[in-house]
Amino acid sequence: MVGDPASLLKLLDRWFEEIVCAVLIALMGCMIFVQVIMRYVFSNPLSWTDEIAVYCMVWSVYAGGALAVRERAHIRVLNGILAFGGRISACLFILSDLLWFAVAVLIAWQGTLLVVSFWEQPYISPALGISQKWPYLIVPLGLALMAGRLVQVYYRWFALGEPPLPALRGALSRGEDTRG
Repeated sequence: MVGDPASLLKLLDRWFEEIVCAVLIALMGCMIFVQVIMRYVFSNPLSWTDEIAVYCMVWSVYAGGALAVRERAHIRVLNGILAFGGRISACLFILSDLLWFAVAVLIAWQGTLLVVSFWEQPYISPALGISQKWPYLIVPLGLALMAGRLVQVYYRWFALGEPPLPALRGALSRGEDTRG
């Protein structure tokens, strides 16, 4: 039942980033299509469609980054980590995620300071006439979501026994050699 809060949370956990990315990419495509039609068919381009398309692209990149964290699909030097095998691979894997988490928290904090500065000293977009605090809000939100998804991955590993990456299953659970 979708009305159940637990099932709603499961749906959001599973599909939130995909839905956000799909909606934003579709909206971006529509804005670009409208711009092309207005420019080349009617010779009357619209300036605001470009801004919306750019904001959609930036927001979808940050949401996609959080999706990649959840799915453990971020680019990393995994082959280098796996070359060591066993517990060393697991330690390097965890160390890289700790560094990533620290950078995400740092950028989220700095992004929050940036957005707060836009509240104190408004910066208005040229075409839409909206405050830039709204488009720039994705910086702290996106990085906080990435950091939260990273915490979620490790919670699921330590509390639920789900390995954070199939390639490291042996190294993380039993200290086996991961080299093929």
